[in-house]
Amino acid sequence: MSIPKMRLNPIKGVEADAAVAVILKPRDGGLEVLLVRRAVNPSDPWSGDIAFPGGHRRGGEPLIETAVREAWEEIGVDLNRCEALGTLNISTSSRDPELRVLPFVYLCRCELEIRLNEELSSHFWIPLETLRSSRGYAYMEGVKTPAFLLEDGVVWGLTYRILEDLLKRIEGLA
Repeated sequence: MSIPKMRLNPIKGVEADAAVAVILKPRDGGLEVLLVRRAVNPSDPWSGDIAFPGGHRRGGEPLIETAVREAWEEIGVDLNRCEALGTLNISTSSRDPELRVLPFVYLCRCELEIRLNEELSSHFWIPLETLRSSRGYAYMEGVKTPAFLLEDGVVWGLTYRILEDLLKRIEGLA
């Protein structure tokens, strides 16, 4: 299976406060992306949302190490077994505009056994083709916003923007 060309940013030279892992795997001639659902927790601003594995940088830790560490802690996946393809654009959340998040894109050709920690309640793989055909709008927190309308839930906000960046790069539009 040939992987579509993506124009990703280099891994080095970018500063941010947090990192997420956009994990891709080949399936049926296309690619799927791993999404997780955050556990319901009143102290978590992203409680119950669909997201990527990831989190805050510790001290002066390189951001790629943040992505690797958080993937191991949250889903039990060693990203060192996967190919780091590059990064997407830094994104921010409307809930915390000061938080700069750098998405790292990984291609995993090996079988992954997902083991969720207590921060997450579920995970699912979604074909990129399904994302393309599920674009729409949803009312989130009282505001009409662009979203992916999936069987597993609504993907919006930061996760939506990261996925749109990925899709545009695969489609050669970025």
